[in-house]
Amino acid sequence: MDWGLRYWASSLASPSHDIHDGQFYASDGPSSQISHNADWIHEFSRIAKAGVIQTCLVAFVLVWTAIETTGRYSSFVNIPKTDKTVRFNLPYEILSQLSRGAAFAFTLFNGYRRHQTWYDALPVGLAFLLGLARLFATPKWQRVSLHQINFLLFASLATLATAYLLPSLEIKPDEKVEKAMVGAIATLAFASLMALLTPREWTPPPIVENTAVYKHILEAQPSPEETCSWFVHYFSFGWLTPLIWKGWRVQVDMNDVPELPWYDEPSLLLDRILKVRERCRTTMWTVLSFQRSEILLMAFWIGSSFALELVAPFAMYQILSYISAPGDAVLDPVVWLVLLFLGPMGKSITMQQYVFTSTRLVVRLKSAMTQELYHRALSSMELEDDVINDIATRGSKDQRPQSTSAGRLANLMASDVDAVFRARDAVIGFVGVPIGIVISMMGLYKIVGWPSLVGLAFLVPSMALPAWVSSMMSKTQRKVKLAQDSRISLISEYLEAIKAIKYFSWEDAIATRIQEARENEQKELWHVCLWYALLGQLGEFIPAISLLLIFSLYIGVLKQPLTAPIAFTTMSVVMTLRRNMGYVSMISRTLTNAHVSIERLDKFYSNTVPLAQYPEGPLRIEKATFRRSKRAPFFLRDISIDFVEGGLNIVTGQSGSGKTSLLLSILGETTLEEGVVTRPSDVAFASQTPWLQSETIRDNILFHAPFEQARYDRVIEACCLALDLEELPKGDLTEVGENGTSLSGGQKARVALARALYSKAPLLILDDIFSALDAKTAASLWKHSFCSDMLKGRTIVLVTQMPWTASQADLAITMEAGTVKNIERNIGAVRTAVELEYGATNSEELAGEGTSTIKAAVEPSVETRAGTPKAKDDEISDEMKASGKSGRFTFFRYMLLFGGPAYAILAIASTIIADAVLIGTTWWLSVWVNAYNKKEAVNVAFYITIYAAFNVGTALLNGLSALIYNRGAWLAARKLHRKLIEGVLNVSLGWWKNVPVGRVVNRFSRDVGSLDSQLSSLVQYTIDIAISIAFRVGAVSSIMPIFILPALCTVGIGIFFGEMYIRTAVVLKRLVSSSQSPVFSQFSGSMAGLAVIRARHNMPQTFRDQLAERLRAFSRSQETSFNLNRWVGVRIDFIAALVTVSAGAIAVWKVGFVDAGLVGFSLTNATNLSSLILYMVRFMNDLEVELQSFHRVEEYVKLPAEDEKDGLPRSSHGDSEHPEETSLLEVPGDWPRTGEIEFRNVTVRYDLDGPDILKDINLNFKAGQRVAVVGRTGSGKSTLVLSLLRFTHIVSGQILYDGIDITSISRKRLRQALTIIPQEATLFNGTVRTNLDPSGTIPAHTLENALRSCTGIASFDFRSSSSSSSSSNMGSTDASVNGAEAIDDTNSVPPTEQTPLLSSSSSSTAIATTNGSSTSNSGSLSLDTRVQAQGENFSHGQRQVLSLCRALVRKSKLMLLDEATASMDYETDRGIQVALRNELDAGDEKSRTLVTIAHRLRTIIDYDLVVVMGGGKVVEVGSPAELYGKKGVFWEMVRFSGEGDDLEGVLEGMGV
Repeated sequence: MDWGLRYWASSLASPSHDIHDGQFYASDGPSSQISHNADWIHEFSRIAKAGVIQTCLVAFVLVWTAIETTGRYSSFVNIPKTDKTVRFNLPYEILSQLSRGAAFAFTLFNGYRRHQTWYDALPVGLAFLLGLARLFATPKWQRVSLHQINFLLFASLATLATAYLLPSLEIKPDEKVEKAMVGAIATLAFASLMALLTPREWTPPPIVENTAVYKHILEAQPSPEETCSWFVHYFSFGWLTPLIWKGWRVQVDMNDVPELPWYDEPSLLLDRILKVRERCRTTMWTVLSFQRSEILLMAFWIGSSFALELVAPFAMYQILSYISAPGDAVLDPVVWLVLLFLGPMGKSITMQQYVFTSTRLVVRLKSAMTQELYHRALSSMELEDDVINDIATRGSKDQRPQSTSAGRLANLMASDVDAVFRARDAVIGFVGVPIGIVISMMGLYKIVGWPSLVGLAFLVPSMALPAWVSSMMSKTQRKVKLAQDSRISLISEYLEAIKAIKYFSWEDAIATRIQEARENEQKELWHVCLWYALLGQLGEFIPAISLLLIFSLYIGVLKQPLTAPIAFTTMSVVMTLRRNMGYVSMISRTLTNAHVSIERLDKFYSNTVPLAQYPEGPLRIEKATFRRSKRAPFFLRDISIDFVEGGLNIVTGQSGSGKTSLLLSILGETTLEEGVVTRPSDVAFASQTPWLQSETIRDNILFHAPFEQARYDRVIEACCLALDLEELPKGDLTEVGENGTSLSGGQKARVALARALYSKAPLLILDDIFSALDAKTAASLWKHSFCSDMLKGRTIVLVTQMPWTASQADLAITMEAGTVKNIERNIGAVRTAVELEYGATNSEELAGEGTSTIKAAVEPSVETRAGTPKAKDDEISDEMKASGKSGRFTFFRYMLLFGGPAYAILAIASTIIADAVLIGTTWWLSVWVNAYNKKEAVNVAFYITIYAAFNVGTALLNGLSALIYNRGAWLAARKLHRKLIEGVLNVSLGWWKNVPVGRVVNRFSRDVGSLDSQLSSLVQYTIDIAISIAFRVGAVSSIMPIFILPALCTVGIGIFFGEMYIRTAVVLKRLVSSSQSPVFSQFSGSMAGLAVIRARHNMPQTFRDQLAERLRAFSRSQETSFNLNRWVGVRIDFIAALVTVSAGAIAVWKVGFVDAGLVGFSLTNATNLSSLILYMVRFMNDLEVELQSFHRVEEYVKLPAEDEKDGLPRSSHGDSEHPEETSLLEVPGDWPRTGEIEFRNVTVRYDLDGPDILKDINLNFKAGQRVAVVGRTGSGKSTLVLSLLRFTHIVSGQILYDGIDITSISRKRLRQALTIIPQEATLFNGTVRTNLDPSGTIPAHTLENALRSCTGIASFDFRSSSSSSSSSNMGSTDASVNGAEAIDDTNSVPPTEQTPLLSSSSSSTAIATTNGSSTSNSGSLSLDTRVQAQGENFSHGQRQVLSLCRALVRKSKLMLLDEATASMDYETDRGIQVALRNELDAGDEKSRTLVTIAHRLRTIIDYDLVVVMGGGKVVEVGSPAELYGKKGVFWEMVRFSGEGDDLEGVLEGMGV
């Protein structure tokens, strides 16, 4: 397998020969050959003894030392003085100096005895003197002199060995070596060995100006990699041995992983790549310039490796020549045995150094490019179009799937950055392969003459075929990237909204949509597999045909016999060419992937737009026009506002009028087309949809600011969080979960507000913070925050729908259709609490309770802040525990997924047959060679035909076997992905509280990617190599039976080393995957809160530092994982080299007893066996490591579905047409018939072992009633509704829905029977149709009727398909409605700003105009109107209207509203209530029940029944009139709401 240049090297020993009668003869006869071959030895010795080399060495080192000492060009001139500098190890230094002195003494003594060799002592003496000076010099001089000393030692040793030892290697040497010179060489060798074994002195990083970037470097301690000896660094990677030994005994963790060297520090890498990006612009040149030293070093190592791999073939050829003619040998065969060992070891060391350097490049590129993407995302506006994927559809008429910005960024980080660094092996193709091919062809020409040129003439043009296949692969790979983006975007988007999916029981529909995207991806992946298989076949056939051409011409035209040296050497050279062609195939695949990814990255970087940077000053806008993006139809125009500095500025207006757009414009999140804006540089922003980090409540409030106890207490009190913290199990140290999943909507809003209040930003931007709060909490928050000195001196811009706030504002702004309708200044406005005479007592109570709670909650503040850095390790540990451990033979279970046991057996059988035929190829060559030795006529046509058949059969069978494995892996990946998405969609919501979405996305990207590509190849290679080893051991042992002993011993030792390695490597693999999940989580989490992060001064840099911290852990584990492979690799290579030497020694020992052809057959297989042992251990280890991906996917596949925890069987996930068949209780198909609900003594908990949330609830909602549930935040309102959906645990009592206990049926069936309109409307990327009905089962007319019934709400205007068609005949359309401009390009991205009216991007809704352009009907929308991720092209009110439409199309008997209209203006709220009333009143029988959670009492004042909750219990029940008449809690809420007069008027109108 690795026999590149075997015969070319032999020409050094036999440079002049002719081919005659199939034998090699010297030009002047045998004796002349021996004499001539001996001449080069004596010539080399003479040159080494001449003294020129020694003199040049001394002169060179003196000049080198002078240059370094002066410091002008010194590489050490910029090294700072530091107390952490590692001085030399004194025992090592003394021993080294003694050996140098002994060598100097021996050379002086030898020069004294032989006067002509005194110059041998010059370089040795200089090394001795430099060593003496080093003992007493400064640290800088010690570093300067070290390299000169070592250089002199190694050069002197090589010179003396050439001069005196080389002639003694002849079988009959002319002279013996003097004992003094033997002593000199021995001591020099010992001194050189000590130089290799002495620990290196740590060199601190150079002094730099930017200390902020390099703070981690300057504080870092030396890593083991930086201080280990040269032997450990280059030969054994022994700095990892302590880790290996510990991993052998116990499981290692992150604390055991070696620290990063300073030159791999993430912050340093980011700083460097940003500077390079400024110069180079394109990604390719950025990467090449950023890591140019590593790339050049890789080129050196791989070039050396490809050259050194020919040493062993040369030695094998000489051994075969010795066996054929022992009397003609010049050098002792021990020399060739030594070279047979040193050749593979030299190749191993250089190859391992190449891989070591390349994996260091991987770590650096991953860290740097990930940070660069994050840096650009934090400092740029979101891309207004999916330009990244445009390159994947160039020239294609197919409509590409849409992807989200977060999904695209996640895929760029997870997939495209990986594809870039995976192309690092292009260095092999551009440097190693050409060197191997050129030298191999030179050797081939030396062997067979001009027929080799014919083979080369066939080989070179044939390379065009693989090049064409590679270009086709590149096109297919673009489609794969596009499909991956679409899938990851879907998964990220849906998993972020998992709660909404479960609300509507859409798990099956969503799984189907994701699987459709997955099938598109797999279709392209299969095409890539086919192209790759064709590429592999070309790599097999082209060298085989070339070999047959050479053999045919050599035997048929030159009429030469095929001898063993010629046959096996020629075959080894062609095998080298085949391997090189395989490298080309492999590299072409990675290069095509990298090419596509580089294009995508360039598209991203070239299309991002920096955020608007406004001049610093008081908040003021003058004649400004803003647009969300350059192509957005909605814009704010002619905006001129002089905000009151240090005062309260309130913004009101209808939904879609541009309120949120105004706030985003102040933040710089929109495009300023004209006008002037000034604002403070530090802004605190609380968005309409609260964004929280997956940390504790306290960490979210502090937001990386220092902890101040008094300030913190006041903020908690002002935001009315004291009671909430008291109810939480860990107070303010409670983890909020992914985006606050463990908190209620009101709690999330108040924590986000507390974050803004705690900051010291002079400007606060608050977007509708009261919408999620009940009236009493809102009033209390207003009092403690806005009516106190909490916000004194700070400018507040508040968007709100609260009518009583405008009169108390310093400035009231009314927005309408993207313009400022009215500005009202209230000079001398005084803010007062709402209904103070009724609410004072309660407020004081609230404040009093809050104070004690705060003190209890914040006590462990010091410990918490000190413990924060450990949080990242905890994240990794949690992921590690979740990942668990996979079994050794898990791959058998994986192979069963190929298609069952029969398919797995077929795959293994194909490998056995292919390997048997491959062995047969070499065996037949030995039979052919031995036929010439029988002195009989040889039927060349017969032998060459059989040999050709073996080669063709090998190629075809290898290709067939690869297709079988690839097809099986393709099927397995499809099954696992389907089960994986079903597993995570059907698991309970409680599971998601402790699992970040980024961790799950990591399984879908990285781990599924492994199933798609790497795992199947490793399974095939491992099985293939195991079978090949068995065949080769058997083949060699059948000819040389004694060989089985060293073979089995070396295989056993190799397996032992592999077992030591694998125990640590598997844990490191899990650490790598686990430490990458926090990186994914920060990426996805930050993208949702970009506006909040970017508003704060220097906060983006804080988040960059946080990402660098997480990448530091990831880089540590990844770099160590890579280096562990090097540790085991060099040891297995050592064992493998011993196998080859054993076979060679046995062959020399049995000279004359075994035919040369059979010896060639044995040595060929033994040489291959040595490589196979290495690959066997490596692939076994890599397989077990990579099986972690399979295990991690399988782990989520086996997640228990919600009903499984209650003893219900796992849902069939769509395989059954009737999901209710999986429930314990079969319910009729028409259930429920009414919406009657009854609570019987119900007690509810969120966790089975947690506290009671609802206690002893008894309620009865009659069919057709409209029921309101009210109460302060945290009173249990949402829990009551969630219990109807069974998101809680009913620990006692019953909830009856239409007479059936809801715990007796499956959750999926229950949720299909009711509908909820949640507080936060969730829309998905797609169309209006797919958002209303993801399953696609509801008729279009039903969907259209629902949209039609909502027309007029929040500027919502529906256009049916029929009206759309008829409207196409109209001559013109209104180009602007409510200030929104129409889009004139149907291919443009839908508007990204909240617009009151939207245009469909679908061609079906386009209206053709007379001039040939297409214009959407901007005054309406249809089922085909495009919806962006999270409904970004809809206003908040329009999203809720679409959420209402979802409820209407389901026709459920029970409808639940969870504060759905809290953030709406009153007109929108009234429109939604009217639409609901019309829907409930439709039909002859009023059987549909509506249950509404409301903070806005005006919404529910005319309801049939009101339930007042408090402390998890029912406080009051009755009609609004009854409860108001009792003057209880509800009466107080009415008076406390700020709308008391209006509500009393409504109640009086009802007859109260």
